[in-house]
Parts: sequence; structure tokens; C-alpha cells
Amino acid sequence: MARLRYRVEGEGPKVVLLNGLFQRLESWDPVVPLLGGYTLLRYDMRGQGESEAPEGPYTPKAHAQDLLALLQELGWEEASLVGLSNGGIVALQAALMAPTRFRSLVLACTTPYLDPALRAKVGSWLHALKTGGTPLRLRVALPWIYGAGFLNAHPELLTEEGLASLIAQAPDERAQERLLLGFLSLEDLRPRLHSLALPALVLYGKEDLLSPKPYAQALAEALGAELQALPTGHAAPLEDPLAFAQAVRKFLEEIHA
Repeated sequence: MARLRYRVEGEGPKVVLLNGLFQRLESWDPVVPLLGGYTLLRYDMRGQGESEAPEGPYTPKAHAQDLLALLQELGWEEASLVGLSNGGIVALQAALMAPTRFRSLVLACTTPYLDPALRAKVGSWLHALKTGGTPLRLRVALPWIYGAGFLNAHPELLTEEGLASLIAQAPDERAQERLLLGFLSLEDLRPRLHSLALPALVLYGKEDLLSPKPYAQALAEALGAELQALPTGHAAPLEDPLAFAQAVRKFLEEIHA
């Protein structure tokens, strides 16, 4: 297990918030106040934020092993998982490895497989990183990450000042490469997901260009899960935290009724 920075807050049923590929636990700040009544665990995955960045690549299995070890250390015998993008993949991998440890899954803006189109999108980030470092990787990635509505409403994100703020929050470039290589190692999980008997909610952004609705549909079909749209791009919790939190809360309330 990598040494992980984590934070636990709130009271109630236990819920783990799983970051997207390059996020820090602070990325959940807009959502956390909207999920009162739950004990929330959020953490920097290996290579993210202030957590350890050992040799890579950081595969879904490695992330899932870290998560299971962290839950063991905290004494959490059961929890629901809420995963965004790569965090959703980690949630799926962890549930496949230890299905009895989890109560339910919320999987947002994610996929259970990589096709050539998605592989090319994320692969372009890796090439940009190697060519021009974090600044070029961000310039290439941002139009895929945020929906058009959000970017049009927040053009400051695309300015030099906005990019500088994002660069300051990004992981070390070696860690970024390991994170990307780990994501690109994803094997098709769909054939194994039929074995999971966990309640699940699959969310997708109507403006998500990176992993649009067909990926969410394939995931929902494999899990027998509910499918719901959000008025966002790929970064749903950041673009519309209220809509995201309302969908998550409604699902969790039904699970814990």
C-alpha cells in the first residue's frame, strides 16, 4: 500500500469519495457540505496530491488494493463508493476484488472499458505531457474535461492565470505519466461485472465529450444499474455540485432506508 493522505468527516453511513485521475481530495469541497448525514472518506490516490508516488504505472488494481488497505486500517467493514471518472474504475475494481466490503456503487462519468476512441483521447494527454509538460497536457485536456456550458460560463479557466492555478494543483509530471499509463492499462471489465450484486447508480454528463452516454449505458447494462443524466461535462461534481449531490443523496437514501 502507498502512504495515502486522507480525511474523514461527518456522521452516518460510510461513503468513500474516489477522485478523478489528476484530482486532490479538495476537489470534493463543493460536494461535501451537500452530503450531510454521512461519514465521508476522501483521499489522494497514489501519485495524487500529498500521497506517496511510488514507481508505476498506477493500475486500477493497484489503486483498489490501496483503497482496501486504507479501509482495513480505518476499520471500515462496509461502505458505499462514489467514484468519478478513474475513481469509478477504481470503485469497480475494488468491488470485484472484495464485493462483500461494499454496500453500493455510484459511478459518475466513467467507463468499464477502453475503445480506440477513448484510448486516443487519453493517449493524446500522455503525448502532450511528454512533449510540453503539464501546461500542454492541460491545454489539450481541458476541452474534454469541462462541458461547453461550463467553459463558456468560466472563460477564466482558459486564461494564463487560470491555467497557472490548475498547473499548481497538478501532480508531479512523473506521477501524471504513471497515472495515465495506469488508466490506459484498463482491461474490459464488462464480462466480470455481471457477477456483482451490488445496488448501483451510473451517472453521465450530457455534455461529457470524454466518456459520453454510450459508455455509461454499457456500464449500467453490465451492472443492471440505474442510469441518470446530469447537466454537465466530464467534471460533474465541479461543474454542478448541487445536481451531482442530489443524485447521489437520493440513491444513498434509498439504499439506507
